[in-house]
Amino acid sequence: MERKESSRHLAAILFTDIVGYTSMMQRDETQALSAVRKHHDYLEQLVPAYNGEIYQYYGDGSLSIFSSATQAVHCAYELQKKMLAEPRVLLRTGIHIGEIYTEGGKIFGDGVNVASRIESIAQGGTVLFSRDVYEKIRNHTSFKIKPVGTFEFKNVDDPVSVFALTNADIITPDKKITEGKLKEHSKKSPAFLIGLITGIIAILAIAFTFLTL
Repeated sequence: MERKESSRHLAAILFTDIVGYTSMMQRDETQALSAVRKHHDYLEQLVPAYNGEIYQYYGDGSLSIFSSATQAVHCAYELQKKMLAEPRVLLRTGIHIGEIYTEGGKIFGDGVNVASRIESIAQGGTVLFSRDVYEKIRNHTSFKIKPVGTFEFKNVDDPVSVFALTNADIITPDKKITEGKLKEHSKKSPAFLIGLITGIIAILAIAFTFLTL
């Protein structure tokens, strides 16, 4: 994909980053650098192969853009398979479709923000994406898909429905997601909310009892 000095267009946006990179760097710098090299090597093989462009590296993460949602998901899927091969490196991925604006080597747009937020809640080895992406790939039989949930992300006005690939050779999300760039109230677990409601009901019941004495 040719990079223009200044442009505005619709794109599929893929964010990636390595799980636990900071602690890995503190524990074993050689291992951390090896993980980053593996990440970069496979990105540089796969993103162009699916007609995408690696737009930016940042630390242990990356931002790539594609003209096709299908190609973005294929790329993320193949990337995860490579990263899960020994020596395994757990990678987060998040994909969204949105209008982007590029200028002076920088990229802007609400779609970039949403893709970043989706990537933030991903577990290592998974491929997560928005409903907008799901609608584009739902009829591709090579993709196995399940809904993950609806999330309220920081600095995103509307809730976002998130889906995951469930193909056997990558990791499927298997527990309630409560971490990532979520609005504070979205981090409360169902058990917490049930306990809170139960507590409120108990307090109201006690108050009512005293009022009727």
